[in-house]
Amino acid sequence: MADETGGERSGDAEYKESGLPIGLIITGVVAVAAVIFIVQNSEDAAVEFLVFNATVPLSLVIVVSMALGAVLGWFVAYMRRRRKRRDVSTRHEHG
Repeated sequence: MADETGGERSGDAEYKESGLPIGLIITGVVAVAAVIFIVQNSEDAAVEFLVFNATVPLSLVIVVSMALGAVLGWFVAYMRRRRKRRDVSTRHEHG
């Protein structure tokens, strides 16, 4: 992609040469590391939350924690994007 001056942006040149964006590579490495971590931690763990007490595989605790973290991260990013769009549209209406 060209920028406003007609030149190539540095990120685009890297993408064209390697064929994969760096974010995708990092995500893949983190995902593989997470799977290895989960598989290596399969023993049982005592879990207590409010009135809930159980003994479950540690790998399940890890997966549920990662899923909750991902959902929470997505929600926070969504709310920031929403607020930014609202702020931009408010500026255009009053500006």
